[in-house]
Amino acid sequence: MSESRTVGHGRYVLRDLLGQGGMATVHLAEDTVLERPVAVKTMLGEMSREASFRERFRREAQAVARLNHTNIVAVYDSGEDDTDGVPVPFIVMEYVEGDSLSNVLRKDIAEQGAMPTAKALNIAADVLAALSASHEQGLVHRDIKPANVMMTKRGVVKVMDFGIARAMQSGVTSMTQTGMVVGTPQYLSPEQALGKSVDARADLYSVGCLLFELLTGRLPFESDTPLGMAYMHVQETPPAPSSLNTAVPPEVDALVARSLRKDPAHRFQSADEMRAECLRVASGAGSAANTPQVVGGGPRFGNVGGSGQNAVFPHAQGPLNTPYPQAPRTPTPYPQTPPPYPQQGMTPRQTPPPYAQPRPTPVPQPRPTPPPYATSAPRPTGAPMAPRPVAAPRPTGAPMAPRPVAGPDALGKGHAGRGCGAAALAVGIVIAVLVLGALLIAWLVQKKANTDPSYNGLAPVRPAAAAPAVPGESTGR
Repeated sequence: MSESRTVGHGRYVLRDLLGQGGMATVHLAEDTVLERPVAVKTMLGEMSREASFRERFRREAQAVARLNHTNIVAVYDSGEDDTDGVPVPFIVMEYVEGDSLSNVLRKDIAEQGAMPTAKALNIAADVLAALSASHEQGLVHRDIKPANVMMTKRGVVKVMDFGIARAMQSGVTSMTQTGMVVGTPQYLSPEQALGKSVDARADLYSVGCLLFELLTGRLPFESDTPLGMAYMHVQETPPAPSSLNTAVPPEVDALVARSLRKDPAHRFQSADEMRAECLRVASGAGSAANTPQVVGGGPRFGNVGGSGQNAVFPHAQGPLNTPYPQAPRTPTPYPQTPPPYPQQGMTPRQTPPPYAQPRPTPVPQPRPTPPPYATSAPRPTGAPMAPRPVAAPRPTGAPMAPRPVAGPDALGKGHAGRGCGAAALAVGIVIAVLVLGALLIAWLVQKKANTDPSYNGLAPVRPAAAAPAVPGESTGR
């Protein structure tokens, strides 16, 4: 339907309505100066009345106009126009002849149940290429979703609406009060839902939500209210895409799981890093991964591609921690052990888990008999005991020979003889010691007498010297 309304002081003539949301409308327009088709997006609602919002919108439009990339919808002009006395901001963009990613996804779902894996990864890689260029200029998109991605007839991906979400956030805050969030809840990063400061990694989380939807035809989280959706982004763990589309390989599951981490430090740290991983996984995906095999109820068409409308809701509360998915516990049937003495009417007891099992009762073992009365080893249970051999009976009537009586020699050779021999040996040793002692004493005394003439001990008696002869006395009697 064509309209004669103009913006930009009559330069842009609005024609067909291309799309409409809760806060903006997009028209196909004609640039009367350059004579080319353009897309004009005009802001609606009470935010357009706020001077601070209009100033922020103008600065963001100027920043986006400096971006020049194949995968980014170019911005040609921006300004504001009066509509019934109300200033309405507008932005003039490149007109893309093609379709939105939301409609492309709907067609793939109708034909195959979901988008083929390789195609989804390549589209995500092109979106990340556009984000890489904007992040280098310090510009965060803040509102990545299928409705903001266009595809030309040649399959070129175009990302639009850079920086508009930031201007809208500032307008909502100034209009209401601090603590309000504006954005599309289905693709909102946890830090945005909590009202925290965001950086380029918030866009990577939104790309993860977009990729999850392309692969499965469903959103990673679903809720009836924007605030409930925000809390799910903060607290819940999304399912693996392969649980809804069995054709998704494990490498893609890991890629999506990393991009949807709650803590930005655990995600990909740049758009280039995530784009390289998408291209690597896409090159390794086989032909089987290109045929979706959707399970679990299939996609929900009412939510496919997002509503394209932003919502305003309070901040969520909670820490940025990714809970690890826990597999549902299946009760293990423990084997039932009957009691040791089964009786009538008794129910068998259940064996407790391994960590609570009682210690087995030790079986008493026979204690070994110490020597010299050692017994033979116990025979195995059940083996018949061999009969003990019985001594042959002595012949009857044979007289028993008397035992010979030991004589004196035999006694000497026996225990008594051994006792006498020991006593004689002891006596001989004592006598020998005494003799040696006496000889030693005699030798010492003799030595002393020879060295000391005055010694009166046991020295030998020497003969007395002869008296001198008296003269005239005869010696003979």
